[in-house]
Amino acid sequence: MLGRREANRRFLTALLENDPFDAYHFFLSHPDIRAGLEDELRALFPDIHNEGRIILRLHGEFPAALSEHAYHCLHLSDPFSCFTEAVCLRNVFSRRIFPVTAPTHSLSYVEFGAGFLQHLWGGVTARDVVAATSTAGAEVVRAYYARLRNAYGLDEDRFAAPSVRCVPLGVDPSLMPAPDEKDRLGAACRSRFGLGDKLVFLVFARIAYQSKMDLLPILRAWKRAEEYGLARGRCVLVLAGWVEDGDTFDKEIAGFADNMGIDCLTVPRPDNAGRKALYAAADVFLSPSDNLQETFGLTLLEAAASSLPVIASDFDGYRDLVIDGVNGILVPILGPARTPRTDALARIVPAAAYHLMQAQQSAVDVDALGRAIRLLAGNEALRRRMGESGRKQVLAARTWQHVVRNMLDLWTELNETPCPLPENPRERPRDALIHPSCPPHTDIFNGYYTLRADDPDLARKKVVWSKAGKAVYHGKDFPVVYRPVEQHVDPEALRKLLFIARKPTSWAELAARCATQPKDRGPADETFMLLWALKHDFLEFTD
Repeated sequence: MLGRREANRRFLTALLENDPFDAYHFFLSHPDIRAGLEDELRALFPDIHNEGRIILRLHGEFPAALSEHAYHCLHLSDPFSCFTEAVCLRNVFSRRIFPVTAPTHSLSYVEFGAGFLQHLWGGVTARDVVAATSTAGAEVVRAYYARLRNAYGLDEDRFAAPSVRCVPLGVDPSLMPAPDEKDRLGAACRSRFGLGDKLVFLVFARIAYQSKMDLLPILRAWKRAEEYGLARGRCVLVLAGWVEDGDTFDKEIAGFADNMGIDCLTVPRPDNAGRKALYAAADVFLSPSDNLQETFGLTLLEAAASSLPVIASDFDGYRDLVIDGVNGILVPILGPARTPRTDALARIVPAAAYHLMQAQQSAVDVDALGRAIRLLAGNEALRRRMGESGRKQVLAARTWQHVVRNMLDLWTELNETPCPLPENPRERPRDALIHPSCPPHTDIFNGYYTLRADDPDLARKKVVWSKAGKAVYHGKDFPVVYRPVEQHVDPEALRKLLFIARKPTSWAELAARCATQPKDRGPADETFMLLWALKHDFLEFTD
């Protein structure tokens, strides 16, 4: 989750630095989150904030905002947090069918299958996109859709899926050591950890056996490299990254390395300055990932931005980032053909255990990894050439500014993509409005009530304002409207309803008056306010 938060933060920062839009609307789940984000955006972008172009609202205000504004696009943090819900609300309330987009992060959690199933729905259009961060990630999303359609017998015409595009993540080169500061920062880091003039092979990942990658094969590969001529005492392996509270694996892996005679240093939880210094001190970056949690590989971009050659497994999004023999070396990895036992346990065991069982069947070629370590350790010119190539690649096409430009181009293209849904919300087909997983509750819970508002016997009943309702109309009493209900109960519309009911009026006539109220906030539950007024004793039935 750290990678996801960091990626979303960097994208948002680069977008606001680019500042391509008139305004930026954020919809948050809780007032505390809204307040925290507002403080952060005010500090980072005071000009945009002070101009009133950053608007933060709560989720419940989304329908009203959709009716008020012709949005260019809606970009979510991931494909599972309200993707289908956002499309549904757009279809019901929005003045236009704007694109809804979301980037992928890890794709391997078993519950994501249900999330992808939600995407298969007639309300999804070609303007809605899951932006996979890698070619392999895009293939995973398409494979999910194909398998779900096949398993549930869903035809493609009635159960459309979002478009799947590849939009890679980026890196901020200013956070990584530039060539002219590597020597200074690297020397200070080497001095701090007593690395001297040794060749530093850096691994930056979560130091845990069940996440990112298994570190033990790196130790085995190191011993292979020694067999091929890697001089003992000439190189050091540095394992840096996140360590969970109470976890001791960083100490255990250091113990394993010591027992094998490998010079190894572990650096748990380095801060941003420490992270930059480690990249400056390193000579080669190692990332033989074997875990399905990995989809893209931000650390590979960080290493490339730091002018480091990369040795990585030929895995997932890594092969999009490493050109074998140019900016690094890709090491083969062998995966299983079928995993029926692991698949059957996926919904029962914890996610970490499921990922570990899959990863333990993913075999990085230890011999090839050892040979790659030996090759780069003994060839300074090759290290320099690969490192320079990697940094050049990042600066040319892999920064967050490039990511933002790619997304801006995509949003423009999507807005011009033909869409079968009418622009007028009232002309859109019912099947494209409410998702099947959110069926009308009045149908599902039909048997709960004595009567329903559409009961024929109710239409003729007379309704009149009550004593409390008369007081509200004359401003002598004030209704309590709970926050989520505010979008349904308009004070002025309530006064008009009470005025009409000053004399006994049939339920049918009052319901019709409610239905013809101006829908400046989009479609509403037509009898909501009428039922609400009865509930709070502002209206009453009369003989």
